[in-house]
Amino acid sequence: MSEQAMNGQAMNEQAGTAVVTGGGTGIGRAIARALTERGDRVVIVGRRPDRLESAAKDINAEVGGPPVLSFAADVTDPDQVERLAGFVTGEFGTLDVLVNNAGGTHSAPVTSLRDLATKHTALYLQNVVSALLVTQALGPAIRRPGGRIIMISSRSARSAGGDPGYAATKAALNRLVVGLANDFGPDGVTVNAVAPGYVPDTELYSGAIPAEWHERIVAGISVGRGGEPAEIATVVRDLAAPGSSFVNGTVIEVDGGLRPST
Repeated sequence: MSEQAMNGQAMNEQAGTAVVTGGGTGIGRAIARALTERGDRVVIVGRRPDRLESAAKDINAEVGGPPVLSFAADVTDPDQVERLAGFVTGEFGTLDVLVNNAGGTHSAPVTSLRDLATKHTALYLQNVVSALLVTQALGPAIRRPGGRIIMISSRSARSAGGDPGYAATKAALNRLVVGLANDFGPDGVTVNAVAPGYVPDTELYSGAIPAEWHERIVAGISVGRGGEPAEIATVVRDLAAPGSSFVNGTVIEVDGGLRPST
């Protein structure tokens, strides 16, 4: 058998179905591409239909695998998450991989206690509640055994810098992973998190980091550079593989060797 045929056979053996929230840009888009490349049928989810449609079109043109589908939804809204679940089960029936990547920061100025409460409520909704809602809604459709649920956390959950409110929500997400891993594990479904470090080519950082800050961050990374979305996606793809069935309740940091002081 030729190498090309063997690669194709391996891809078909791994092919399944996947949902990636926050899949229109950055790390989410890279994850959707990586899963499509291995033959998965993927639905990308986000709040902006134009970004989703553009990402799906580009991935379909670049990869040429199963067509990527898009579904516009705010995953902090229970009603919209229910509609997402109906769409996914209608398209796929059974879901092999769920990647909860949606999340973000809250950049509005804080000048009062009300502003502070609004900020932290929004952060928790974006980074924790969204993942919980989607997991709860799609949980019944996850393949048993063999399903994979992967959260995209952040290295900031245990680093000294950055917004402590954002970091606190990612730490909460990590703890959620442990609880969900215990819930799903007996059914042969694994739940893990990937915690990226500094990845400049994402909406979190792009255009928001002054050059001197960039240099300071990079100086604290052992490999001497920021990461690429595709490097995070590679780890997610590996966690989604059948051979990762004994990895459960774990947070995998992908940070280039971020030094403790950073």
